[in-house]
Amino acid sequence: MLPTIQKILYATDLSEPAKHALQYALSIAKQYHADLMLLHVIPDWARNVTLGSGLDFATIYDEDTWLKIKDDVLRTSIKHAKERIESTYMFYKYELEESGIATTVHVQTGHPAKTILQFSAEVDLIVMGTYGHSRLGSLFAGSVAQSVIAQSTTPVLVVHLEKNKKPAPL
Repeated sequence: MLPTIQKILYATDLSEPAKHALQYALSIAKQYHADLMLLHVIPDWARNVTLGSGLDFATIYDEDTWLKIKDDVLRTSIKHAKERIESTYMFYKYELEESGIATTVHVQTGHPAKTILQFSAEVDLIVMGTYGHSRLGSLFAGSVAQSVIAQSTTPVLVVHLEKNKKPAPL
């Protein structure tokens, strides 16, 4: 018996390859009448900045100030990410709704591959984009895509966008 695709996870880093992959996710969702979950993961920037700089900002600022800065930046980042995701797929929204396809948008913070893998437990297919740089480079996907492919028990469709090419306009 052929597998049933009822729910698709479209993982985006908001890049051009991700926009290109969205077209595939939408097409598959429409063909299978599958629900579509759009996910963007914001890396833990505060942790990365702290580790990368060797500074503990909680000691430079008082802890309350540091937490407020982190929270403000995080809230703003999440708001902007949701707006970008929604504007990217807005062109298709009405067509999808007419087809009865439910879409949800999720913006999370954390490690991108780990978060995608956590969400993958709820879906039948993961769709994500990556650059295909050269003949040798096309053998390898980006590090997040590689991690997801290597660890996922859910099938993964990785859509390549050749470097210096643009996705079809949305």
